[in-house]
Amino acid sequence: MSLFLFVLMLGHPLGIASPSSAPNVSQNQYQNHYAMYAAYRRRRNRRTIGRAYGHAGNGAARGARRFGTNIARGKPLKAGKELGRGMGGFGKAIGIGTGLTGRKTGMTVKRAVVPRSRKRY
Repeated sequence: MSLFLFVLMLGHPLGIASPSSAPNVSQNQYQNHYAMYAAYRRRRNRRTIGRAYGHAGNGAARGARRFGTNIARGKPLKAGKELGRGMGGFGKAIGIGTGLTGRKTGMTVKRAVVPRSRKRY
């Protein structure tokens, strides 16, 4: 009898181990696929000066909106925390945008001052 059950489990496409292992494999593949591209998407949104400053405004607005929501619900400590988080993102994005602006200005001045015929080695 046990040999019959063993042969039946081997021959049957829906064996005991296959339903539990199949969803985990596909779920792990999806998570790895997302992780591969997540960093690229985050970096892509801050490549230009305008996007960096726009991201700053969005962060400040998000913090202010959450601040107002939590104040209305009677949670002033959480409201302050959310406002601080929004302002932190605001400062970070302003710093990134200012750095990009300085780099662009410096390269423009350098191109205007350094003659084009000079070769770099």
